[in-house]
Amino acid sequence: MSVSPPHPDMDTTKKPSMMPPMPGMPNYNKLYVDVCVQTEDGNQNTYLVVDTEQSAYHNTLVISCSKENIINEVNALKTQAEDVLGKVPEFEKTVEDCNKLLETLDTSFREQQATDKRLSKLEEGMAELLKFVKSKT
Repeated sequence: MSVSPPHPDMDTTKKPSMMPPMPGMPNYNKLYVDVCVQTEDGNQNTYLVVDTEQSAYHNTLVISCSKENIINEVNALKTQAEDVLGKVPEFEKTVEDCNKLLETLDTSFREQQATDKRLSKLEEGMAELLKFVKSKT
């Protein structure tokens, strides 16, 4: 990982500010640092980060110099995942209820479900038959 010294954003695709800073007046333009990160698989990416920020985000990547901020992010991610896992039974019930409604309302769905059940029973029977044949040889 490497970090450049702070510099103004040199992105020429952005609209310039309406007025340049006046002499003797404070400059409120943001300064940025280039953070170059190399991952375990060898990929190297550079991210533009505001120099006064404690943490920066890019998709699922969190960049921070603060161990506490990283711990907070990990705890938030864990809590979010636990919330999703806690809702799995609720969503399984929803899928089950929807299947029942579709079986009632949609004849093609009902026929497909019946075909799937028959195929499943055939596969189970074939597996039992194969076990029987292997046990006899």
